[in-house]
Amino acid sequence: MKQNRMLNDTLEENLRLQLIESKKKNSALQGQIITLERIVKEEQAGKYEAYKRIHALNDEVNQLKKELNKI
Repeated sequence: MKQNRMLNDTLEENLRLQLIESKKKNSALQGQIITLERIVKEEQAGKYEAYKRIHALNDEVNQLKKELNKI
């Protein structure tokens, strides 16, 4: 970050620059958090759908077993 040449190289100016850099990092991290939350949500939804499908297939297998046992 370029310093404002009109300001003296004071502690306040250094702190201002640090604050600007911290704000940029904070914004980037917040963006990453939002992305990660979305990814986790999608993954959990996918797992839930997979477990529902497994349950449905297990029910189908059990039904077929019952029908075979009748024969």
